[in-house]
Amino acid sequence: MKRYATLYLTILSIPVAIAQGTQPLVMDDMVVVATGYETERLETAHTVYFLGDDELRLRLQASTFPDALQDVPGVMLQKTGHGMTSPYLRGLTSQRIVLVGDGIRLNNSFLREGPNQYWNQTDPFFFHTVDVMMGPASVLYGSDAMGGVVYARSTPLTRGMAGQGLQWIDGEMLFRAATAEASLSEHIEGEIAMDDRWSLRLGLTRQDFGDLATGNDVNNPNTGYEQWGANVRLGVWLEHDQRLLFGYDHFDQDDVDRVHRTVTHQDFHGTLSKGSTGDLRRIYDHDRRTAFARYELRNGAGLVEEVDAQLSYSRLGEDYVRHRSVTRADYRPTDIDTLAFALRLQTPSDLGTWNYGIDVYHDWVDSDGWNIDTGARTDLDQGVVADDAKYLLAGGYIQNEKDLSDDLTMSTGLRYTHASLRAGTVAFTNPDYVDSLYGDWDAVTGSLRLLYRAAAENSLNLFAGVSQGFRAPNLSDATRDDEFGGGDESPTADLDPEHFTTLEAGLKHRGERTSLEVVAYHTFMRDRIGRVLLNGNDTKVNLDNGYIQGIEAVGRWRIAEPLSVFGRAAWQQGSEDTYIDREILNGTADRPVSRMHPLTAEIGVRWKSPNAPFWLECSIEMAEQQDRLADAETTDNRFPPEGTPGYAVVGLRGGIALGEETDLAIALENIGDTEYRIHGSGVNEPGRNLVVSARHRF
Repeated sequence: MKRYATLYLTILSIPVAIAQGTQPLVMDDMVVVATGYETERLETAHTVYFLGDDELRLRLQASTFPDALQDVPGVMLQKTGHGMTSPYLRGLTSQRIVLVGDGIRLNNSFLREGPNQYWNQTDPFFFHTVDVMMGPASVLYGSDAMGGVVYARSTPLTRGMAGQGLQWIDGEMLFRAATAEASLSEHIEGEIAMDDRWSLRLGLTRQDFGDLATGNDVNNPNTGYEQWGANVRLGVWLEHDQRLLFGYDHFDQDDVDRVHRTVTHQDFHGTLSKGSTGDLRRIYDHDRRTAFARYELRNGAGLVEEVDAQLSYSRLGEDYVRHRSVTRADYRPTDIDTLAFALRLQTPSDLGTWNYGIDVYHDWVDSDGWNIDTGARTDLDQGVVADDAKYLLAGGYIQNEKDLSDDLTMSTGLRYTHASLRAGTVAFTNPDYVDSLYGDWDAVTGSLRLLYRAAAENSLNLFAGVSQGFRAPNLSDATRDDEFGGGDESPTADLDPEHFTTLEAGLKHRGERTSLEVVAYHTFMRDRIGRVLLNGNDTKVNLDNGYIQGIEAVGRWRIAEPLSVFGRAAWQQGSEDTYIDREILNGTADRPVSRMHPLTAEIGVRWKSPNAPFWLECSIEMAEQQDRLADAETTDNRFPPEGTPGYAVVGLRGGIALGEETDLAIALENIGDTEYRIHGSGVNEPGRNLVVSARHRF
């Protein structure tokens, strides 16, 4: 009862102000993530949050793309290592949430169970706004969209003026430095146009991170790394609201060490008692490249009002080196190539707005591996996953939004999905290996959402709905070989798809001085694929029923013209019928779901006068102890034996406009130098941290 009482009191304290200038979680912007086309956020029957440019760069000063989600209620940023952040949306991560960048789906069939580092391979500065939709979204986004969807957008291209020749549109320079991270980040981008025929935007980012200093002045060796990104957008303007858009993104990350599995692991409340492998280093290099071409039609006069038809190619390269000792190293290079086609159409009618389309994604995977032991090289049959593997994901969907009355809107949707796995060389421990492994899966998913406008001008909207999520087994589920080759996991395609169903209800309020959003949800899980043991050997099976439920809230209250308060809170709980100590031979029991978000809250006060060029903010972020551990977490050295301790961290933020084009932001985070970590992480959060960002537009 204590936890429920604490949650109730926290939510009551949450109303937050609509202050001028940079502010937490803007409440009234246009989003695309929930419908596929631009919709006012308060008019969607989903839990959707919008993060604007000023929020990301001047208030949060996010250093990596996942860090941009740090203030979204219901999101937990698990960090296996510095540079290895895995967002959890409503208790789900990796394979079970979808990342979209400028309309391009960045998930692939390589993503593994549990937290991973792949969201860090997205440029944190070129994408200027982020939409976050919580809960299943398989109708629009297909397989994997179980916990939610994050939709990042770069600055829209501007059409030049006819007859003006070559024109400069705008540009931006950004500089960020942080003491606890020992980091320096630089970003520059700019856009030009030729008459009203084409526009070109270029962006370049470079970041360097030193060894992380966590709370209580603890140094973390081998946590430094570097990364850079380059981005291109070219728009060719056609007649009658038509455009061709071409894009290319390249992001490279080097020397990211998974330190909690090495000899440099730093103890946190007894984590060293669970041991480590004793490896010297575990180093990852990543290289992500994406190219796309898209035809866009807007304001069509015929049957079709909008069209998006796009072809894209992506490559994710991963080089993993495990230094077991001075004389032994394991190498695991993997390349995943994805060719995709997506078509979206929109048609208005007397029966509502129809949004429908098809999408096809095809992965080709090369996964190699070899060991070097005392100078001798031993080749493996496969690397991280099966070598010479192919994975197809295809589907079609239709979604309708209809006003049943002036106050009531209904949204319905349906999707059919087909997934096919064809793996070439698959390593088996017994007998040796076979040359192939196959799997085919189909599913139909749907959604039904209602939005009721209880008061005029969106001052109070109520929403409720049921949404289904679907995930087909991927290459990691079926063919992953434990510790990247030479392990004891048993590859298998004898798996069923996962099916999740979420019931959700909430309210969205926006008034002259206040705004508030509260939502409650319950997710039923069926056939979740989990890693278990069979007579001590790792394998994958479908688990029986489980659930995740929770409450999320965010709000603002403007007390007086310059003064406002703001806050957010989230709580969740989950359990599932799984095998005791993960061993099939032990039988099943009800156990907590791994990495459940503990009760967390943030409360702050903000000062911003309309006549002053600066703003100030003070906040405290709190989390309760999370001691409900899944069986797998009792032996994982990312989790203290007694659970992850609670914490309270105070921070100060402020900013000033130095003229019309230049902004300076300063933050002093973790003022008390508190030693704390996010639940499930392998490294603690930064200690006392001075962060300075400067942005100049030209």
